[in-house]
Amino acid sequence: MGIIRKHTSFFSILLLSAGAASAADRKFTVVIDPGHGGPDTGAIHKQVGDVNLTEKHFTLLLGKDLARELVIRGHKVALTRTDDREVLLSDRTALANKMRADVFISIHMNSSSDTVRSGGVETFILNHATDDTSKRLADLENAVLKGSQVNVASGSNHVSLIMKDLILDSNLTPSKELACSVQARIKHAATDRGVKQALFYVLLGTDMPSILIESGFMNLKEDRDRILYRQSRMTLAAEIAAAVDDYRLKRTPKKCRIRSEKQFIRKEEPTPRPKDRI
Repeated sequence: MGIIRKHTSFFSILLLSAGAASAADRKFTVVIDPGHGGPDTGAIHKQVGDVNLTEKHFTLLLGKDLARELVIRGHKVALTRTDDREVLLSDRTALANKMRADVFISIHMNSSSDTVRSGGVETFILNHATDDTSKRLADLENAVLKGSQVNVASGSNHVSLIMKDLILDSNLTPSKELACSVQARIKHAATDRGVKQALFYVLLGTDMPSILIESGFMNLKEDRDRILYRQSRMTLAAEIAAAVDDYRLKRTPKKCRIRSEKQFIRKEEPTPRPKDRI
């Protein structure tokens, strides 16, 4: 299954036009990844009756509004999915790498097995520096080199993995700057839960600064309503888009603390998460 299907819609035009500019007039390029899709529902909030609210639908709603905001600001934008379909992790990152995007933003919703009294938004960057080296390289070897600037066919796979590791290291600081910019803006639209680190596989595959935004808790009505209602969702999307501009223009916050380095684990999902998706 390909990443992009041709539809006569606003988002199809975005996807097709995003890579059309020449090097001379190339605009700042953002790839937005609405998490999950198809049979991979992500977190689920069970309502009374037969209808359940699923993370995959929330992320697509916010992803589309964020895309609109960024296009209005003059950026090139592509989405890894524009409808309810399954997209492998390797295809998501391959799109961003092929387009040589300036930043990659993956959108998700949080969940907790406990009663959530205070929700809000938190932004993750990749925590790979403290992870066991052999495990990290094994994970890389599984899939994430697909579409990367690293030329796997040109030499030893060990050399390719080392090169990929260097790319990840070089993107750590700008990823922090982007994440900090997002959280600095979030306070105008939602509770700021800070910047954190985790071993998210979808961030492991990218060649550019990348973040994963947990845009609220599925089991907290306030957070669900923020995404379900168009006005509050557009406000949140506008703040994230403004943060992208802050990052692009090097207006990132001077003080930004990374609040946690432990691996993030979701506690409520219908089935175990496949290793090649997030």
